[in-house]
Amino acid sequence: MNLKHIRERITGTPDADTATDFGLGSKVARSPGTRLINNDGSFNVVRRGRSIFAPYQNLVEMGWGRFLLITLASYIMINIVFAAGFLIIGTDSLSNISQYDPFWYRMLGAFFFSVQTFTTVGYGSLAPMGIAANALAAFVALFGWIALAIVTGLFYARFARPQRLILFSEKAIVAPYGEDEQVSSIQFRIANKRDNNLINVSARVILTWLEGDRRRFAPLELERDNVPLFPLNWTVVHPITEQSPIYGWSQKDYCRRRSELLIMINGYDETFAQSVHINNSYIHDEIAWNVKFEPMYFEREMTTELHLDRIHHFSSVEEE
Repeated sequence: MNLKHIRERITGTPDADTATDFGLGSKVARSPGTRLINNDGSFNVVRRGRSIFAPYQNLVEMGWGRFLLITLASYIMINIVFAAGFLIIGTDSLSNISQYDPFWYRMLGAFFFSVQTFTTVGYGSLAPMGIAANALAAFVALFGWIALAIVTGLFYARFARPQRLILFSEKAIVAPYGEDEQVSSIQFRIANKRDNNLINVSARVILTWLEGDRRRFAPLELERDNVPLFPLNWTVVHPITEQSPIYGWSQKDYCRRRSELLIMINGYDETFAQSVHINNSYIHDEIAWNVKFEPMYFEREMTTELHLDRIHHFSSVEEE
């Protein structure tokens, strides 16, 4: 008995799809409206149970608004804690702050002294007096250096992290293949958002659909699966020939089988000198039928203009 038959007996899953399902399995996303890959490229999988606490990774990957809010809140809370420490020691150990001043005034003074020590600014109007206050100030300064190093590293990691450079058309389309109106094709468009150079860009497209209670996967052969240079847009095309796994499908078949196009784009970013990997997908109701994409770039005198805002534009074939 070969490995294929052994795997089928153990898992109950045919081996034909194991090389083409992106590792998602055949018994996922069977509920109506559920997709395998979200629009932002992440997998539609939520981890529960024994997850690993990884604060650095979370801080690098979260949105900028939340990151800045957490950074500011942490900065304020840390200095409030140190200010409480100076209050416990006694604000008479800080110059220009009297024990007879109102509590709120002494708290603000201790807080601002903590901020000055934490950031190693030290204006001179406030200074520690006594062993306890100086020891705590020394610890605050050391903690400030460590915190500055951590935050600087986080900011650098966030700026240096490869972004989602590829812009996808909002919809994939089913359009005539070339001049032959008897042959259809499924297409979507991609373009580079920024002016940096992406080279050796490749595309891999897999169609997944439900067959009974089992999810099936089939790779789609592309007219072209690689472009060495990527200065313009790229319309990725799968000709729906007799060899295509979706040959003869109608629009109702796409919907009834809750199909989804899984897309993986790979390339090399010359600016950051590293590879980039981007995922995307189109579910059945994100596919437009009997339309064609409108041009995105136009030749001008001595140059070519690429209009990124036109990547989503298409027109009906019947209008011609």
